[in-house]
Amino acid sequence: MPEPRFPSQSMNWIRLFFALALWPGVWATGRCFAGLLRSAAATPTFPWWAASCFGAGWAAAGLAYLYLPKPRDLYVLGHELTHALAVWLSGGKVHSLQVGGKGGRVVSDRTSAWITLAPYILPLYPFLAGILWLAGLQAWPRLTDFHLPFLAIWGAVWGYHYAFTLDLLRTRQPDFLVYGRIFSLTVIALSNLLLATGLIWSFFRPVPFSLLITELGQNWVWVYTQGVHSISGLLLRYLPPPA
Repeated sequence: MPEPRFPSQSMNWIRLFFALALWPGVWATGRCFAGLLRSAAATPTFPWWAASCFGAGWAAAGLAYLYLPKPRDLYVLGHELTHALAVWLSGGKVHSLQVGGKGGRVVSDRTSAWITLAPYILPLYPFLAGILWLAGLQAWPRLTDFHLPFLAIWGAVWGYHYAFTLDLLRTRQPDFLVYGRIFSLTVIALSNLLLATGLIWSFFRPVPFSLLITELGQNWVWVYTQGVHSISGLLLRYLPPPA
């Protein structure tokens, strides 16, 4: 984690309000993701064997996380490297990076919500594995013969990433306390849903991208319109009539 700099109490209240206001948007994004996944699975060319291999790898990683020794040092290294990467992408400088079995620390010249929450938004190891696979395909096209084993391994990498992430969500992880737990978890949930939606569309392209964006926007508008309608109805029902 980066060196924490706790914001003022007033900013925490603003972030709490902002997070609560985002909850309908999180639900709308999840609704869009579910619809996109259904559309992809309904196509005649959906690669069920590939999806099964990926899912099996993910499930195996989840079981291994529960019953086998955890590669915590490796996770902490990736976690802190993601903090450092977020600092560099923000134009900052990393002064030091420490990694240990019980945690790590990044000392930099700046911090922000993006830098603090980056390891829960940007899955470093899954992205690196995907990039290495694509690079390998460019160099050795016959690697496509091994795409099913790769997908099983890739699923396991994703599974470990989310197993560690979910395990940390129930702790008093300092990353979540700097900007408030509710704000942090809301941003993490929304970011991961958007990431999952983008990945599903990139792999399967079940609908045109313009239609995906339109449906996502319509989901957001519908959810917030329904929310305003419900709140207005409650106010009209329970507020006393004008004298």
